[in-house]
Amino acid sequence: MIDGSVNATSARIHYRIHGEGPETLVLVNGVGDDLEAWANQIDDFVNAGLRVVSFDNRGVGFSSQPPGPYSGAEMAGDLNVLVTELKLPPFHLAGVSLGGVIAQEYAIAHGNDLRSLVLANTYAAPDPFARAAFESWAVVAEAAGMAVMMRQQAPWIYSPAFYERHPGRVEELIREAQKSTQPAAAFAAQTAALVDHEARARVTAITTPALVIAARDDIIIREALSRSLCASLPDATWSVVPGGHAAFWENPAPWNRAVIDFVRARGAL
Repeated sequence: MIDGSVNATSARIHYRIHGEGPETLVLVNGVGDDLEAWANQIDDFVNAGLRVVSFDNRGVGFSSQPPGPYSGAEMAGDLNVLVTELKLPPFHLAGVSLGGVIAQEYAIAHGNDLRSLVLANTYAAPDPFARAAFESWAVVAEAAGMAVMMRQQAPWIYSPAFYERHPGRVEELIREAQKSTQPAAAFAAQTAALVDHEARARVTAITTPALVIAARDDIIIREALSRSLCASLPDATWSVVPGGHAAFWENPAPWNRAVIDFVRARGAL
């Protein structure tokens, strides 16, 4: 494992590398998540023969927390500095939720760097419901604090079945999330990049082979929003996995398998 950091515009970006495989997969976090959020993916991806790069987006973890609001393009710029410093291209890129927004912006600006693109639980633009829901997270964080926000967020991101079958695991995930040291202002700055994303007219220029993953019980970025994104991409594959918005935590095996199979089909593994 390698830990390091690079200087991007107005932010220092912390990263981590696992594995030494011939193909590199870069993972991009969702809002409020640091690179530890990939704990249920790293081993599977490394065991599949991948070199895995994860990093803390600006505003969270050990990366800088400059004043916001942030934009998806700005955060994609951070990623471009990171992959340039690490001399990564060509590589595979996967993002979840906000990470999918950042990955879209990266693919639009730097598509020649990419072997493949995975866009999970994300959209080309929010509809009024998704926008209102995400904005409410930022309001709760700034009014009541991050610990309260993490608990109130849970019903939005985990499925009813997960609540019913694994209440202890739900509570464990909530308590783990409440350990975050991210300030509410930085969380709100990241949320702005998610709710202000508008790429419906631009994603049609993404020629990178893409996998769009939706979760069956995602109530915040609903399947229809991800389907619309998928339909706009020139070369896209569609996949639905079980779980809620945080399906990659709730039920990681199907999510991991979908990513591994897609990357393998478009790499040298």
